[in-house]
Amino acid sequence: MKRLSMNKRFYLLLAFVLLALSGCAGKSATLYYTTDTHGRLEADGESIGMDRIAALKKQTPASLMVDAGDFLQGNPAVNLSEGKDAVRLMKMAGYYAATLGNHEFDFGQEALGARIAEAEAGPNPLHILSANVLKADGGTFVRLAVITTVNGLKIGFFGLTTGETPVQTHPRNVKGLVFADVLQTAAQMAAGLRAEGCDVVVALTHVGTKGVTGTTSRDIAAKVDGIDVVIDGHSHVELNETLPNGTLLVSSGAHAEGLGRLILAKSGKHNLKKSAVLLRKADMAAITPDPAVAQSLAQIKTEQAQLLTRVIGATPVDLDAERVNIRTRETNFGNLCADALRNMTGANVAIINGGGIRHSIAKGTITKGDVIAAIPFADAVVTKEVTGAQLLEILEHGFSGLPGESGGFPQLSGLSVRIDPTRPAGKRVISTTLANGKTLEPERKYTLAVSDFLAVGGDGYPVLAKLPIQKQYLPPDAALETYLKVMGDKAFENIVPGRIKTAESDANSRHQARKTPTRSATPDKKRSISTRCLNDRSLILSLTFAPAKAEMRTAGSIQANAPSTGVVSFPVAA
Repeated sequence: MKRLSMNKRFYLLLAFVLLALSGCAGKSATLYYTTDTHGRLEADGESIGMDRIAALKKQTPASLMVDAGDFLQGNPAVNLSEGKDAVRLMKMAGYYAATLGNHEFDFGQEALGARIAEAEAGPNPLHILSANVLKADGGTFVRLAVITTVNGLKIGFFGLTTGETPVQTHPRNVKGLVFADVLQTAAQMAAGLRAEGCDVVVALTHVGTKGVTGTTSRDIAAKVDGIDVVIDGHSHVELNETLPNGTLLVSSGAHAEGLGRLILAKSGKHNLKKSAVLLRKADMAAITPDPAVAQSLAQIKTEQAQLLTRVIGATPVDLDAERVNIRTRETNFGNLCADALRNMTGANVAIINGGGIRHSIAKGTITKGDVIAAIPFADAVVTKEVTGAQLLEILEHGFSGLPGESGGFPQLSGLSVRIDPTRPAGKRVISTTLANGKTLEPERKYTLAVSDFLAVGGDGYPVLAKLPIQKQYLPPDAALETYLKVMGDKAFENIVPGRIKTAESDANSRHQARKTPTRSATPDKKRSISTRCLNDRSLILSLTFAPAKAEMRTAGSIQANAPSTGVVSFPVAA
């Protein structure tokens, strides 16, 4: 008997699962999903590669592909084009919808507006969604939801964006926008989509389940009636769990290291079956990359190679920016970046937030691409004059999130501190020592260097937002590049952790801070996609709401073609 190839066996198994779930009758569809890709478009040691993802999508009948946010920013390939290449390749892949993540705002509203227009243009649009991001006057910022029918299954999608966005991007990037309550908005949208006769309601949420304040996506899944599936981003975790109320909560992790595959099958009026699996790079090894996407990736790589591969230095050690480390403790990479800021500005003290350093760098050559991947934000570095008392208050805020992860965790230069994270927030700093060996004096004035993001209150730093800016400098990535070129090997002489010590055990703290990254530290590359769009007729939701006290006004029910505020209309898309 002739043996089937691995590729053929894979699709035979997929067909069998679809058939089994549908009970040989009823309506069924396959939904692929990605979360927090951050522009990782090209395959590497861990990421699948969008050319393979695109090929699988294209070869799967009756399928859709969606994303739960943070797809425009992160990797040098997309940062250099401010997300333009990400949108182009996602459309080639046949992505149907994506919700706005907080990092979609990082390039500013003008750039984001251009990306949204590009996504929605043409006969096969990528629908950008968020039901709780509104203009200050109550108008919509992007589409709130979309409805489409696949293989007889009517599916409604709506988007939600974390309410933490205003403190996780520069305030100017969200000026004039209101982030309505996600729980209230979710209830309103689910009810409206059910009223439109949707067989399945899917929430694309960039809200998170871990390391967030307030409402989580797990809360939304557990408390809101009418939602079948919540596909969640923001926390960079993998999820596949069915809650007691039957709602399925899933996430594919981050950086395109996993592709979620959800099979939906409905027989009868109320019998909906949902089965999700997470496909990794090894699971998709037999799939031939889509040639159109691969070609586009190669073109982008060629265009950017000269800039990104330029060598700017070398590191004798692995530079640690692993998320769980850089957001909870001092790391050598955090020290290096803070040193670069202090060197450029001549400040007494420099602070760079852990969330501003996004990628580790492996021992060896450092390229321009490495630096851009590690520090993707273009905010300027600024200096402010602070008193010792104000600086102490700033530090207390930075350590207030411990033991949990916080993007505002302070990586320091020019200052060493001893803290007790078991004490109440606001009373954790035990002692301080400046580079000159002296202790902070409450009334004495010091020059502090920070990114413009922190300077205007980003990551919730309240004191910094009240103080005037003294001088403005180049962004942190430029500061690091210059520092490496000028200092050479000397830049790495004093970055061994020891600036932030804990009261419980200095030795244990030092040991943990020296941990090297457990994952590949080379920057991710680019990924792409293949032309594949549905021919199904779609309904595009165009909704207008008036916010009440920064929260979504509750409408009793959503009715078609009703123009009044708080009610939704559903024009048919061609």
